[in-house]
Amino acid sequence: MPLYEYELLETEAACPMCPGRFEALQDLGDEPLSHCPDCGYRVRRVVSKVTIKTRSAMTAAKAAKKGLTTWKKTGEGRWEKIDGPGVDAIVGSPEDVAAVKEEKRQTRDIT
Repeated sequence: MPLYEYELLETEAACPMCPGRFEALQDLGDEPLSHCPDCGYRVRRVVSKVTIKTRSAMTAAKAAKKGLTTWKKTGEGRWEKIDGPGVDAIVGSPEDVAAVKEEKRQTRDIT
């Protein structure tokens, strides 16, 4: 069963009972949660890290054959493609990099 991550909607007040994000173990066919089971505030499911288990080692070349792209972080807000379809590089704007830093700082302050 997958472990899904949820976060409070921005329109909701900060929850005193949970850190703003939580995980829920659900079946693949289950509907996404709409409210936090602890505080009742509205939530949305967010994309979090994905783990793919295979019987053999997954190389960038094998992933590309399956239509997946492998990226390598080369700096703050910079990613270069190792193999697979898509653009050769992703470069975040200074505003995006600053926003991610601020979001990470706020997340650390919550816990």
